[in-house]
Amino acid sequence: MTPDENGIYRWRYSVNLYRNLGILWLLFKVFAWIFVGCVIFNLFLSDFHISLAGVKWFAIGFAGCMALVTASYYLYALIQGGRYTWDFAMDEEGVSATQAPNEAKKTKAIGIVAAAMGVATGNLSQVGVGMTVSSRDGMYSRFGTVSKVKADRNHNTINLRNGLYHNQLFVSEEDFDFVLNFITTHCPKLKK
Repeated sequence: MTPDENGIYRWRYSVNLYRNLGILWLLFKVFAWIFVGCVIFNLFLSDFHISLAGVKWFAIGFAGCMALVTASYYLYALIQGGRYTWDFAMDEEGVSATQAPNEAKKTKAIGIVAAAMGVATGNLSQVGVGMTVSSRDGMYSRFGTVSKVKADRNHNTINLRNGLYHNQLFVSEEDFDFVLNFITTHCPKLKK
């Protein structure tokens, strides 16, 4: 990997959504934590009274939530043609991840449809999610703010975190070590 005339390293990565399930596992983790938060909130409301029937309904709810996440993921994979393609640009200050233009159009269309369905049903949360999806096509991580870097070679990903902000970078095997080393040497807040 070599920088261009401006000192920017650029690469494109296309994830096979059916073979590389890293994104699905990330969705499972996110929704599992949301579900755990709902359970804890419900326990507070019930003064920590736990019943067998309550445990059964929470288990059914969790299984239903995970089934919905799985079905949604595969529907998205079908709409995207089984691929998730991103363009990356990295310099001394940070790294940006931008959806490939043709896929960004599909994502915007999905967001607009979701927002319209939210308006039609009076669901303001769905309107907000749809508007967010339709207006966003990339992320930027400034190295000076990154506090955690986690490499996942099995899924060719490098995860950058700063508090609740999360950016997932996809890198080919041959460039993985270079990109990981570049990032970790440019992030002053990382714990050594």
